[in-house]
Amino acid sequence: MSNQFNFIESKKQSMVENYRLMVASISPRPIAFVGSQDGKGNDNLAPFSFFNGFGANPPIVGFSPALSGKTGEPKDTLINIKETKEFTISVVNHDIANQMSLSSCDFASNIDEFEKAGLSKNPSKLIKPYGVFESPVIFECKLMKIIELGGLPGSGNLILGEILAFHVKKGIINEDGIVNEKDMDLIGRMGYGNYTHAPKSMFTIYKPKYLGVGYDAIPDKIKKTHYLTGNQLGKLASINEVPINQKIATSLEEKELYQKCAEKIDNDDILGAWQVVFQIMNNE
Repeated sequence: MSNQFNFIESKKQSMVENYRLMVASISPRPIAFVGSQDGKGNDNLAPFSFFNGFGANPPIVGFSPALSGKTGEPKDTLINIKETKEFTISVVNHDIANQMSLSSCDFASNIDEFEKAGLSKNPSKLIKPYGVFESPVIFECKLMKIIELGGLPGSGNLILGEILAFHVKKGIINEDGIVNEKDMDLIGRMGYGNYTHAPKSMFTIYKPKYLGVGYDAIPDKIKKTHYLTGNQLGKLASINEVPINQKIATSLEEKELYQKCAEKIDNDDILGAWQVVFQIMNNE
């Protein structure tokens, strides 16, 4: 089966080729809209999609501003955070997508991207840099560590920061602290010029409440059929134990049984789906 893949060694490609393959494959990615200041109080705002959370106790976020691919020099965000040791991260929703993109232009260090992008400044309580008022959630962060990842043109610099405070827009969080993710209306970064609109692609998978029987418990014939998808088989395998075969009689053809099984899985009737599996096996 290995001949179904193109094998590409990263060291035999250029930095740009590796970058393009990474951003198209590590996708979609959340976007950190980072606010920072230099030592003189000049504001800077820039988006980064090499970004994620790295722990909750303490709450840690990380993002990676790359050195210039042309000159190898650090950009304003990295310089500012090294100097002041603090920054904000605002999440990006659909309403400010194009303004976020505009802010990514290579403006001079004395240019305020908040003004260039037409975004409002939300004052922080515990640090100096501003967040983006139009964002649904803002993190106030203090620098924990910067890990240099190569020192070459295009190399990353992993900035880890502790979240000191959250600013959460009223109306998207309830009294129990549960966030309405659809109301946040976030976007994600993909490869090239592509983005994803999160609420339109959202679906729910509930984590099994118990130890599932596993894929290996499904009969080989069922696993090898083209009538059921990997997702559907995964639902079959998530049950805590294989149910007892009730030996239900049927006059359905095998194709019809598989269709019936798929319908039950899609309707989350997993016990019923297993009984159809037994019917299929009994028809052998």
